[in-house]
Amino acid sequence: MEKIVSESTEGSTEITVEFNRDTDMDFARLDLSERIARLEEELPQGVRPITVRPYVPRAFEDRAGSSVLTYTITGPYVLEALRAHVDDVIKPALEQLDGVGEVTVYGGRDRLLRIELDENQILALGLTPVEVRQSIQGLDLVREAGAIREGDRELTLTIQNRANSVEDIENAIVSTRGESIIRVADIAHVSDTYEEARQYNRINSSPAVSFDVRKETRANTVEVAEAVKERMARLESLNPFGARIIEVRDQSEYIRRQLTDLRYRALIAAVVVFVVLLLFLRSFRSAAMIFATIAFSVLISLNLIYFGGMTLNLLTLMGLAMGFGLIVDNSIVVLENVYRRWQGGEDSASAAEHGAKEVVLPIMAATATTLIVFVPFVYLQGELRVFYVPLAIVVGLTLIASLFVAFTFIPALSARLLNVAGPRRMAYGVLGAEVVVGEPPGSGQAGASTRPLYVRFYSRLVGITLRYPWVAVTIAVVSLGASYYVFDKNVNRGVIWGGGGGQQETYVSVNID
Repeated sequence: MEKIVSESTEGSTEITVEFNRDTDMDFARLDLSERIARLEEELPQGVRPITVRPYVPRAFEDRAGSSVLTYTITGPYVLEALRAHVDDVIKPALEQLDGVGEVTVYGGRDRLLRIELDENQILALGLTPVEVRQSIQGLDLVREAGAIREGDRELTLTIQNRANSVEDIENAIVSTRGESIIRVADIAHVSDTYEEARQYNRINSSPAVSFDVRKETRANTVEVAEAVKERMARLESLNPFGARIIEVRDQSEYIRRQLTDLRYRALIAAVVVFVVLLLFLRSFRSAAMIFATIAFSVLISLNLIYFGGMTLNLLTLMGLAMGFGLIVDNSIVVLENVYRRWQGGEDSASAAEHGAKEVVLPIMAATATTLIVFVPFVYLQGELRVFYVPLAIVVGLTLIASLFVAFTFIPALSARLLNVAGPRRMAYGVLGAEVVVGEPPGSGQAGASTRPLYVRFYSRLVGITLRYPWVAVTIAVVSLGASYYVFDKNVNRGVIWGGGGGQQETYVSVNID
Protein backbone atom coordinates (compact mmCIF):
# COMPACT_ATOMS: atom_id res chain seq x y z
CA MET A 1 0.00 0.00 0.00
CA GLU A 2 1.38 3.39 -1.03
CA LYS A 3 -1.10 6.05 0.05
CA ILE A 4 -4.47 6.57 1.74
CA VAL A 5 -6.71 9.59 1.06
CA SER A 6 -9.87 10.17 3.12
CA GLU A 7 -12.59 12.61 2.06
CA SER A 8 -15.40 13.15 4.56
CA THR A 9 -18.68 15.00 4.26
CA GLU A 10 -21.62 15.13 6.63
CA GLY A 11 -22.91 11.60 6.93
CA SER A 12 -20.36 9.79 4.74
CA THR A 13 -16.67 9.14 4.24
CA GLU A 14 -14.85 7.94 1.12
CA ILE A 15 -11.40 6.38 1.57
CA THR A 16 -9.14 5.86 -1.46
CA VAL A 17 -6.31 3.35 -1.02
CA GLU A 18 -3.48 3.27 -3.59
CA PHE A 19 -1.38 0.11 -3.95
CA ASN A 20 1.94 -0.66 -5.62
CA ARG A 21 1.82 -1.43 -9.33
CA ASP A 22 2.66 -5.15 -8.92
CA THR A 23 0.05 -5.81 -6.22
CA ASP A 24 -2.43 -8.66 -6.78
CA MET A 25 -5.57 -6.52 -6.55
CA ASP A 26 -7.95 -9.47 -6.18
CA PHE A 27 -6.15 -10.62 -3.04
CA ALA A 28 -5.69 -7.03 -1.80
CA ARG A 29 -9.42 -6.39 -2.08
CA LEU A 30 -10.23 -9.61 -0.19
CA ASP A 31 -7.70 -8.82 2.53
CA LEU A 32 -8.98 -5.25 2.84
CA SER A 33 -12.59 -6.45 3.11
CA GLU A 34 -11.68 -8.88 5.91
CA ARG A 35 -9.79 -6.22 7.86
CA ILE A 36 -12.69 -3.78 7.56
CA ALA A 37 -15.14 -6.46 8.70
CA ARG A 38 -13.17 -6.81 11.93
CA LEU A 39 -13.19 -3.04 12.47
CA GLU A 40 -16.94 -2.67 11.97
CA GLU A 41 -17.53 -3.78 15.57
CA GLU A 42 -15.78 -0.63 16.80
CA LEU A 43 -17.70 1.81 14.57
CA PRO A 44 -20.37 4.10 16.07
CA GLN A 45 -23.91 2.79 16.30
CA GLY A 46 -25.97 3.38 13.16
CA VAL A 47 -23.09 3.23 10.69
CA ARG A 48 -24.10 1.29 7.59
CA PRO A 49 -21.94 -1.61 6.33
CA ILE A 50 -18.76 -0.49 4.60
CA THR A 51 -18.43 -1.40 0.92
CA VAL A 52 -15.15 -1.96 -0.94
CA ARG A 53 -15.14 -1.29 -4.69
CA PRO A 54 -12.43 -1.11 -7.37
CA TYR A 55 -11.34 2.43 -8.14
CA VAL A 56 -12.85 4.06 -11.22
CA PRO A 57 -11.59 7.53 -12.35
CA ARG A 58 -14.29 10.13 -11.89
CA ALA A 59 -14.02 11.23 -15.53
CA PHE A 60 -14.82 7.68 -16.67
CA GLU A 61 -17.58 7.36 -14.08
CA ASP A 62 -19.27 10.57 -15.22
CA ARG A 63 -19.05 9.65 -18.87
CA ALA A 64 -20.12 6.03 -18.94
CA GLY A 65 -21.26 5.27 -15.41
CA SER A 66 -19.70 2.79 -13.03
CA SER A 67 -22.17 -0.04 -13.72
CA VAL A 68 -22.38 -2.28 -16.77
CA LEU A 69 -26.12 -2.88 -16.63
CA THR A 70 -29.02 -1.37 -14.68
CA TYR A 71 -32.31 -3.22 -14.22
CA THR A 72 -35.60 -2.43 -12.52
CA ILE A 73 -38.09 -5.05 -11.32
CA THR A 74 -41.68 -3.96 -10.79
CA GLY A 75 -44.97 -5.67 -10.08
CA PRO A 76 -48.02 -5.87 -7.79
CA TYR A 77 -45.99 -6.58 -4.65
CA VAL A 78 -44.69 -4.57 -1.74
CA LEU A 79 -41.18 -3.20 -1.99
CA GLU A 80 -39.89 -5.66 0.60
CA ALA A 81 -41.06 -8.66 -1.43
CA LEU A 82 -39.40 -7.36 -4.61
CA ARG A 83 -36.24 -6.54 -2.71
CA ALA A 84 -36.17 -10.02 -1.17
CA HIS A 85 -36.53 -11.62 -4.63
CA VAL A 86 -33.59 -9.60 -5.95
CA ASP A 87 -31.44 -10.30 -2.88
CA ASP A 88 -32.24 -14.02 -2.66
CA VAL A 89 -32.55 -15.06 -6.32
CA ILE A 90 -31.16 -12.55 -8.83
CA LYS A 91 -28.16 -11.16 -6.97
CA PRO A 92 -26.53 -14.52 -6.03
CA ALA A 93 -27.06 -15.86 -9.57
CA LEU A 94 -25.41 -12.84 -11.22
CA GLU A 95 -22.49 -12.57 -8.79
CA GLN A 96 -21.46 -16.15 -9.70
CA LEU A 97 -20.72 -15.09 -13.29
CA ASP A 98 -17.11 -14.55 -14.37
CA GLY A 99 -16.33 -10.86 -14.62
CA VAL A 100 -19.20 -9.66 -12.40
CA GLY A 101 -17.77 -7.82 -9.41
CA GLU A 102 -20.83 -6.65 -7.50
CA VAL A 103 -24.61 -6.32 -7.72
CA THR A 104 -25.95 -3.28 -5.86
CA VAL A 105 -29.68 -3.12 -5.05
CA TYR A 106 -31.60 0.14 -4.62
CA GLY A 107 -35.12 0.56 -3.28
CA GLY A 108 -37.16 -1.25 -0.69
CA ARG A 109 -36.13 -1.44 2.94
CA ASP A 110 -33.36 -3.48 4.51
CA ARG A 111 -34.31 -6.12 7.04
CA LEU A 112 -33.95 -5.02 10.65
CA LEU A 113 -33.93 -7.01 13.91
CA ARG A 114 -35.29 -4.59 16.50
CA ILE A 115 -34.51 -5.21 20.21
CA GLU A 116 -36.65 -3.31 22.75
CA LEU A 117 -35.24 -3.65 26.26
CA ASP A 118 -37.49 -4.06 29.31
CA GLU A 119 -36.29 -1.31 31.66
CA ASN A 120 -37.70 -2.90 34.80
CA GLN A 121 -36.08 -6.28 34.11
CA ILE A 122 -32.68 -4.70 33.40
CA LEU A 123 -32.76 -2.69 36.61
CA ALA A 124 -33.85 -5.72 38.64
CA LEU A 125 -30.98 -7.82 37.32
CA GLY A 126 -28.41 -5.02 37.63
CA LEU A 127 -27.63 -4.90 33.90
CA THR A 128 -26.97 -1.96 31.62
CA PRO A 129 -27.88 -1.46 27.93
CA VAL A 130 -24.17 -1.40 27.11
CA GLU A 131 -23.72 -4.97 28.42
CA VAL A 132 -26.65 -6.16 26.34
CA ARG A 133 -25.31 -4.50 23.23
CA GLN A 134 -21.85 -6.02 23.73
CA SER A 135 -23.34 -9.49 24.13
CA ILE A 136 -25.34 -9.14 20.93
CA GLN A 137 -22.38 -7.74 19.01
CA GLY A 138 -20.40 -10.80 20.10
CA LEU A 139 -22.78 -12.94 18.06
CA ASP A 140 -21.56 -11.31 14.85
CA LEU A 141 -18.11 -12.85 14.68
CA VAL A 142 -15.72 -12.27 11.79
CA ARG A 143 -12.14 -13.31 12.45
CA GLU A 144 -9.19 -14.07 10.17
CA ALA A 145 -7.97 -17.61 10.90
CA GLY A 146 -4.86 -17.68 8.72
CA ALA A 147 -3.95 -18.36 5.10
CA ILE A 148 -3.20 -21.32 2.83
CA ARG A 149 -0.70 -21.13 -0.02
CA GLU A 150 -1.10 -23.31 -3.10
CA GLY A 151 1.69 -22.52 -5.53
CA ASP A 152 1.23 -18.89 -6.58
CA ARG A 153 -2.19 -18.68 -4.92
CA GLU A 154 -2.85 -17.53 -1.36
CA LEU A 155 -6.26 -18.21 0.21
CA THR A 156 -7.42 -16.39 3.33
CA LEU A 157 -9.36 -18.42 5.89
CA THR A 158 -12.07 -16.55 7.79
CA ILE A 159 -14.39 -17.60 10.60
CA GLN A 160 -17.86 -16.06 10.29
CA ASN A 161 -20.78 -16.46 12.69
CA ARG A 162 -23.78 -14.21 12.17
CA ALA A 163 -27.17 -13.99 13.85
CA ASN A 164 -29.79 -14.33 11.11
CA SER A 165 -33.06 -14.88 12.99
CA VAL A 166 -35.08 -13.69 15.97
CA GLU A 167 -34.38 -16.99 17.74
CA ASP A 168 -30.61 -16.47 17.45
CA ILE A 169 -30.92 -13.10 19.18
CA GLU A 170 -33.38 -14.28 21.84
CA ASN A 171 -31.15 -17.22 22.82
CA ALA A 172 -28.04 -15.07 23.15
CA ILE A 173 -26.60 -15.21 26.66
CA VAL A 174 -26.22 -11.78 28.25
CA SER A 175 -24.96 -12.71 31.71
CA THR A 176 -25.16 -15.30 34.48
CA ARG A 177 -26.34 -14.97 38.05
CA GLY A 178 -25.10 -17.97 39.96
CA GLU A 179 -26.48 -21.00 38.18
CA SER A 180 -29.06 -18.92 36.32
CA ILE A 181 -28.46 -17.90 32.72
CA ILE A 182 -29.88 -14.59 31.56
CA ARG A 183 -30.79 -14.53 27.88
CA VAL A 184 -31.91 -11.66 25.68
CA ALA A 185 -35.48 -13.08 25.66
CA ASP A 186 -35.60 -12.57 29.46
CA ILE A 187 -34.97 -8.83 29.29
CA ALA A 188 -36.08 -7.70 25.82
CA HIS A 189 -38.61 -8.15 23.04
CA VAL A 190 -37.06 -8.99 19.64
CA SER A 191 -39.01 -8.36 16.44
CA ASP A 192 -38.14 -9.03 12.80
CA THR A 193 -39.03 -5.87 10.89
CA TYR A 194 -37.67 -3.43 8.32
CA GLU A 195 -35.78 -0.17 8.57
CA GLU A 196 -37.44 3.19 8.11
CA ALA A 197 -38.26 3.94 4.47
CA ARG A 198 -35.85 6.42 2.86
CA GLN A 199 -37.06 6.36 -0.75
CA TYR A 200 -40.01 5.20 -2.85
CA ASN A 201 -39.82 3.96 -6.43
CA ARG A 202 -42.89 3.55 -8.61
CA ILE A 203 -43.54 2.52 -12.22
CA ASN A 204 -47.15 2.91 -13.35
CA SER A 205 -48.25 3.03 -9.70
CA SER A 206 -46.50 -0.30 -8.93
CA PRO A 207 -43.53 -0.53 -6.53
CA ALA A 208 -40.14 -0.93 -8.19
CA VAL A 209 -36.67 -1.99 -7.09
CA SER A 210 -33.53 -1.28 -9.13
CA PHE A 211 -30.15 -2.97 -9.15
CA ASP A 212 -26.81 -2.24 -10.84
CA VAL A 213 -24.37 -4.86 -12.14
CA ARG A 214 -20.72 -3.82 -11.86
CA LYS A 215 -17.86 -5.66 -13.50
CA GLU A 216 -14.52 -6.67 -12.06
CA THR A 217 -11.41 -4.66 -12.82
CA ARG A 218 -10.00 -5.40 -16.30
CA ALA A 219 -13.02 -7.53 -17.22
CA ASN A 220 -14.40 -7.04 -20.74
CA THR A 221 -17.55 -4.91 -20.48
CA VAL A 222 -19.20 -6.34 -23.60
CA GLU A 223 -18.57 -9.96 -22.57
CA VAL A 224 -19.82 -9.34 -19.03
CA ALA A 225 -22.98 -7.65 -20.35
CA GLU A 226 -23.72 -10.56 -22.71
CA ALA A 227 -23.24 -13.10 -19.90
CA VAL A 228 -25.53 -11.13 -17.57
CA LYS A 229 -28.24 -10.78 -20.23
CA GLU A 230 -28.12 -14.51 -20.92
CA ARG A 231 -28.47 -15.31 -17.19
CA MET A 232 -31.28 -12.75 -16.78
CA ALA A 233 -33.21 -14.42 -19.60
CA ARG A 234 -33.08 -17.71 -17.67
CA LEU A 235 -34.03 -16.03 -14.38
CA GLU A 236 -37.24 -14.56 -15.82
CA SER A 237 -39.06 -17.85 -15.22
CA LEU A 238 -38.35 -17.42 -11.48
CA ASN A 239 -39.95 -13.98 -11.25
CA PRO A 240 -43.07 -13.64 -9.05
CA PHE A 241 -46.33 -13.80 -11.01
CA GLY A 242 -47.08 -10.43 -12.60
CA ALA A 243 -43.59 -9.00 -12.00
CA ARG A 244 -41.43 -7.87 -14.90
CA ILE A 245 -37.82 -6.79 -15.26
CA ILE A 246 -36.92 -3.70 -17.30
CA GLU A 247 -33.45 -3.09 -18.68
CA VAL A 248 -32.82 0.57 -17.88
CA ARG A 249 -29.26 1.09 -19.11
CA ASP A 250 -26.68 -1.00 -20.94
CA GLN A 251 -23.15 0.39 -20.98
CA SER A 252 -22.04 -2.26 -23.47
CA GLU A 253 -24.31 -0.73 -26.14
CA TYR A 254 -22.54 2.59 -25.64
CA ILE A 255 -19.17 0.87 -26.03
CA ARG A 256 -20.37 -1.07 -29.08
CA ARG A 257 -21.45 2.17 -30.75
CA GLN A 258 -18.09 3.77 -30.02
CA LEU A 259 -16.16 0.74 -31.28
CA THR A 260 -18.29 0.59 -34.43
CA ASP A 261 -17.73 4.29 -35.02
CA LEU A 262 -14.00 3.85 -34.41
CA ARG A 263 -13.93 0.89 -36.81
CA TYR A 264 -15.58 2.92 -39.57
CA ARG A 265 -13.26 5.86 -38.96
CA ALA A 266 -10.21 3.58 -39.09
CA LEU A 267 -11.47 2.06 -42.35
CA ILE A 268 -12.07 5.49 -43.89
CA ALA A 269 -8.63 6.64 -42.70
CA ALA A 270 -7.02 3.57 -44.29
CA VAL A 271 -8.80 4.22 -47.60
CA VAL A 272 -7.73 7.87 -47.55
CA VAL A 273 -4.13 6.91 -46.79
CA PHE A 274 -4.10 4.45 -49.70
CA VAL A 275 -5.62 7.00 -52.11
CA VAL A 276 -3.05 9.62 -51.09
CA LEU A 277 -0.23 7.12 -51.54
CA LEU A 278 -1.58 6.18 -54.95
CA LEU A 279 -1.86 9.81 -56.06
CA PHE A 280 1.67 10.71 -55.01
CA LEU A 281 3.49 7.47 -55.81
CA ARG A 282 1.56 7.02 -59.07
CA SER A 283 2.19 3.32 -58.84
CA PHE A 284 -0.34 0.83 -57.54
CA ARG A 285 2.45 -1.60 -56.72
CA SER A 286 4.42 0.95 -54.65
CA ALA A 287 1.26 2.21 -52.94
CA ALA A 288 0.22 -1.33 -52.03
CA MET A 289 3.72 -2.07 -50.70
CA ILE A 290 3.71 1.01 -48.43
CA PHE A 291 0.10 0.42 -47.37
CA ALA A 292 0.92 -3.15 -46.35
CA THR A 293 3.35 -1.77 -43.76
CA ILE A 294 0.35 -0.38 -41.85
CA ALA A 295 -1.19 -3.84 -41.53
CA PHE A 296 2.09 -5.48 -40.48
CA SER A 297 2.96 -2.72 -38.01
CA VAL A 298 -0.50 -2.86 -36.41
CA LEU A 299 -0.32 -6.66 -36.12
CA ILE A 300 3.08 -6.46 -34.45
CA SER A 301 1.78 -3.74 -32.12
CA LEU A 302 -1.24 -5.87 -31.18
CA ASN A 303 1.07 -8.72 -30.19
CA LEU A 304 3.21 -6.37 -28.11
CA ILE A 305 0.08 -4.96 -26.46
CA TYR A 306 -1.15 -8.46 -25.62
CA PHE A 307 2.13 -9.71 -24.19
CA GLY A 308 2.56 -6.39 -22.37
CA GLY A 309 -0.59 -7.13 -20.36
CA MET A 310 -2.66 -4.28 -21.81
CA THR A 311 -6.18 -4.58 -23.20
CA LEU A 312 -7.84 -3.22 -26.32
CA ASN A 313 -9.95 -0.26 -25.31
CA LEU A 314 -10.80 3.18 -26.65
CA LEU A 315 -7.45 4.61 -25.51
CA THR A 316 -5.25 1.88 -27.01
CA LEU A 317 -7.27 1.81 -30.24
CA MET A 318 -6.88 5.58 -30.46
CA GLY A 319 -3.13 5.14 -30.12
CA LEU A 320 -3.13 2.66 -33.02
CA ALA A 321 -5.16 5.06 -35.16
CA MET A 322 -2.78 7.93 -34.34
CA GLY A 323 0.13 5.84 -35.58
CA PHE A 324 -1.30 5.31 -39.08
CA GLY A 325 0.29 8.42 -40.56
CA LEU A 326 3.57 7.90 -38.71
CA ILE A 327 3.90 4.28 -39.83
CA VAL A 328 4.11 5.00 -43.56
CA ASP A 329 6.76 7.73 -43.21
CA ASN A 330 9.63 5.36 -42.46
CA SER A 331 8.66 2.95 -45.22
CA ILE A 332 8.36 5.71 -47.83
CA VAL A 333 11.85 7.00 -47.03
CA VAL A 334 13.38 3.51 -47.28
CA LEU A 335 11.57 2.72 -50.54
CA GLU A 336 12.55 6.09 -52.02
CA ASN A 337 16.24 5.53 -51.30
CA VAL A 338 16.19 1.94 -52.60
CA TYR A 339 14.46 3.12 -55.79
CA ARG A 340 16.96 5.96 -56.23
CA ARG A 341 19.98 3.63 -56.02
CA TRP A 342 18.35 1.16 -58.40
CA GLN A 343 17.79 3.98 -60.90
CA GLY A 344 21.47 4.83 -60.53
CA GLY A 345 22.46 1.45 -61.98
CA GLU A 346 22.75 -0.91 -59.01
CA ASP A 347 21.11 -4.30 -59.15
CA SER A 348 17.92 -4.69 -57.14
CA ALA A 349 19.43 -6.75 -54.30
CA SER A 350 22.36 -4.33 -53.81
CA ALA A 351 20.05 -1.30 -54.02
CA ALA A 352 17.75 -2.76 -51.37
CA GLU A 353 20.64 -3.57 -49.03
CA HIS A 354 22.62 -0.33 -49.32
CA GLY A 355 19.56 1.87 -49.74
CA ALA A 356 18.18 0.69 -46.43
CA LYS A 357 21.54 1.01 -44.66
CA GLU A 358 22.00 4.62 -45.78
CA VAL A 359 18.84 5.86 -44.06
CA VAL A 360 19.04 3.87 -40.81
CA LEU A 361 20.43 6.72 -38.71
CA PRO A 362 18.18 9.50 -40.14
CA ILE A 363 15.05 7.40 -39.70
CA MET A 364 16.07 6.32 -36.19
CA ALA A 365 16.70 9.95 -35.25
CA ALA A 366 13.40 11.13 -36.73
CA THR A 367 11.48 8.37 -34.94
CA ALA A 368 13.27 9.08 -31.66
CA THR A 369 12.21 12.74 -31.78
CA THR A 370 8.59 11.59 -32.04
CA LEU A 371 8.96 9.07 -29.22
CA ILE A 372 10.56 11.64 -26.93
CA VAL A 373 7.35 13.67 -27.03
CA PHE A 374 5.49 10.79 -25.32
CA VAL A 375 8.13 10.06 -22.65
CA PRO A 376 6.77 12.66 -20.13
CA PHE A 377 3.38 10.90 -20.19
CA VAL A 378 4.92 7.93 -18.38
CA TYR A 379 5.71 10.13 -15.37
CA LEU A 380 2.21 11.57 -15.02
CA GLN A 381 0.56 11.03 -11.64
CA GLY A 382 -3.00 10.42 -10.49
CA GLU A 383 -5.89 10.02 -12.91
CA LEU A 384 -3.89 11.48 -15.82
CA ARG A 385 -1.94 8.21 -15.98
CA VAL A 386 -5.15 6.32 -16.73
CA PHE A 387 -5.84 8.55 -19.74
CA TYR A 388 -2.45 9.15 -21.32
CA VAL A 389 -0.04 6.37 -20.40
CA PRO A 390 -1.78 3.61 -22.45
CA LEU A 391 -2.05 6.05 -25.37
CA ALA A 392 1.65 6.94 -25.22
CA ILE A 393 2.75 3.31 -24.85
CA VAL A 394 0.69 2.15 -27.85
CA VAL A 395 1.96 4.97 -30.08
CA GLY A 396 5.52 4.10 -29.04
CA LEU A 397 5.00 0.39 -29.76
CA THR A 398 3.50 1.23 -33.15
CA LEU A 399 6.49 3.38 -34.11
CA ILE A 400 8.93 0.66 -33.01
CA ALA A 401 6.98 -1.88 -35.08
CA SER A 402 7.10 0.48 -38.09
CA LEU A 403 10.90 0.62 -37.83
CA PHE A 404 11.08 -3.17 -37.86
CA VAL A 405 8.80 -3.38 -40.90
CA ALA A 406 10.56 -0.55 -42.77
CA PHE A 407 13.97 -2.25 -42.54
CA THR A 408 12.83 -5.84 -43.18
CA PHE A 409 9.67 -6.02 -45.23
CA ILE A 410 10.30 -3.02 -47.51
CA PRO A 411 13.89 -3.91 -48.62
CA ALA A 412 13.01 -7.59 -49.12
CA LEU A 413 9.91 -6.86 -51.19
CA SER A 414 11.39 -3.96 -53.15
CA ALA A 415 14.35 -6.13 -54.23
CA ARG A 416 11.90 -8.55 -55.87
CA LEU A 417 9.54 -5.96 -57.34
CA LEU A 418 12.33 -3.91 -58.94
CA ASN A 419 13.38 -6.94 -60.99
CA VAL A 420 10.05 -6.81 -62.81
CA ALA A 421 9.71 -3.02 -62.86
CA GLY A 422 10.87 -2.60 -66.49
CA PRO A 423 13.82 -0.58 -67.90
CA ARG A 424 15.59 1.89 -65.66
CA ARG A 425 14.70 5.51 -66.02
CA MET A 426 16.15 8.52 -64.28
CA ALA A 427 13.54 9.81 -61.89
CA TYR A 428 13.05 12.64 -59.49
CA GLY A 429 12.57 10.13 -56.72
CA VAL A 430 9.59 7.86 -56.33
CA LEU A 431 7.36 10.89 -56.08
CA GLY A 432 8.63 12.57 -59.27
CA ALA A 433 8.12 12.21 -63.02
CA GLU A 434 10.45 10.14 -65.17
CA VAL A 435 12.85 11.31 -67.91
CA VAL A 436 14.54 8.84 -70.27
CA VAL A 437 18.30 8.38 -69.71
CA GLY A 438 20.48 9.95 -72.38
CA GLU A 439 18.53 13.15 -72.76
CA PRO A 440 20.65 15.67 -74.75
CA PRO A 441 22.34 18.48 -72.81
CA GLY A 442 20.44 21.71 -72.65
CA SER A 443 17.07 20.01 -72.43
CA GLY A 444 16.97 20.30 -68.64
CA GLN A 445 14.32 23.02 -68.87
CA ALA A 446 12.10 20.77 -70.93
CA GLY A 447 12.66 17.97 -68.43
CA ALA A 448 11.86 20.30 -65.54
CA SER A 449 8.58 21.24 -67.18
CA THR A 450 7.51 17.59 -67.07
CA ARG A 451 7.90 17.49 -63.33
CA PRO A 452 4.68 17.68 -61.26
CA LEU A 453 3.52 21.07 -60.05
CA TYR A 454 4.21 20.29 -56.39
CA VAL A 455 7.82 19.25 -57.24
CA ARG A 456 8.43 22.51 -59.14
CA PHE A 457 6.85 24.54 -56.32
CA TYR A 458 8.98 22.82 -53.69
CA SER A 459 12.18 23.31 -55.75
CA ARG A 460 11.55 27.04 -56.10
CA LEU A 461 10.67 27.37 -52.42
CA VAL A 462 13.91 25.67 -51.40
CA GLY A 463 15.86 27.88 -53.82
CA ILE A 464 14.37 31.07 -52.37
CA THR A 465 15.04 29.86 -48.82
CA LEU A 466 18.71 29.16 -49.64
CA ARG A 467 19.17 32.55 -51.35
CA TYR A 468 17.41 34.53 -48.59
CA PRO A 469 17.87 32.56 -45.35
CA TRP A 470 17.14 35.49 -43.03
CA VAL A 471 13.75 35.98 -44.67
CA ALA A 472 12.85 32.36 -43.84
CA VAL A 473 14.06 32.76 -40.25
CA THR A 474 12.13 36.03 -39.85
CA ILE A 475 8.90 34.48 -41.16
CA ALA A 476 9.27 31.55 -38.74
CA VAL A 477 9.90 33.85 -35.75
CA VAL A 478 6.97 36.13 -36.64
CA SER A 479 4.65 33.15 -37.09
CA LEU A 480 5.66 31.77 -33.70
CA GLY A 481 5.19 35.12 -31.99
CA ALA A 482 1.82 35.69 -33.67
CA SER A 483 0.56 32.25 -32.65
CA TYR A 484 1.63 32.90 -29.05
CA TYR A 485 -0.20 36.25 -29.09
CA VAL A 486 -3.39 34.66 -30.41
CA PHE A 487 -3.18 31.84 -27.87
CA ASP A 488 -2.51 34.24 -25.00
CA LYS A 489 -5.46 36.46 -25.89
CA ASN A 490 -8.10 33.89 -26.80
CA VAL A 491 -7.50 30.75 -24.71
CA ASN A 492 -8.83 30.67 -21.14
CA ARG A 493 -6.62 29.34 -18.40
CA GLY A 494 -7.48 27.39 -15.30
CA VAL A 495 -10.49 25.60 -16.82
CA ILE A 496 -10.94 22.42 -18.81
CA TRP A 497 -12.05 22.94 -22.38
CA GLY A 498 -15.64 21.90 -22.94
CA GLY A 499 -16.47 22.35 -19.26
CA GLY A 500 -18.73 25.06 -17.94
CA GLY A 501 -19.98 23.42 -14.77
CA GLY A 502 -22.94 21.70 -16.40
CA GLN A 503 -24.28 24.83 -18.08
CA GLN A 504 -25.26 22.80 -21.14
CA GLU A 505 -27.32 20.23 -19.22
CA THR A 506 -31.02 20.17 -20.09
CA TYR A 507 -32.52 18.87 -16.86
CA VAL A 508 -33.37 20.23 -13.44
CA SER A 509 -32.23 18.38 -10.32
CA VAL A 510 -34.10 18.90 -7.05
CA ASN A 511 -32.58 17.42 -3.88
CA ILE A 512 -34.39 17.33 -0.53
CA ASP A 513 -32.27 16.24 2.45
